[in-house]
Amino acid sequence: MLISIEQLMVKVYLGVHDSEQNRLRNIPVDVQFEYEDAGVDELSVAIDYRVIRDRVIEAAQGRRFRLIEALAKTILDAVKGDSRILKAAVVVRKPRALRAARSVSVLADWCRPQDPG
Repeated sequence: MLISIEQLMVKVYLGVHDSEQNRLRNIPVDVQFEYEDAGVDELSVAIDYRVIRDRVIEAAQGRRFRLIEALAKTILDAVKGDSRILKAAVVVRKPRALRAARSVSVLADWCRPQDPG
């Protein structure tokens, strides 16, 4: 099962310039994760989207990052902490990072290594 959380707004200090490090910004984050569906219509055997949302916010909110790459890795590490997740991807966008561009984004992805047994 592939789950997507789109445009989750995370408040962080982000940028290499002093002016950016002095201002909290709303940074849009997309999270995708895949897990083995149990085939049952019960939240108790599924991955609760709210738990993932809360992990992302807890890992990043209010922290200081110079690069969007570091923010994406921090969020990805938080998401892949659930042992049921088989694959995960995070897209972090920095709006108005470049003149004439809506945003600059980075994609960080991960796949759980398969058990050799």
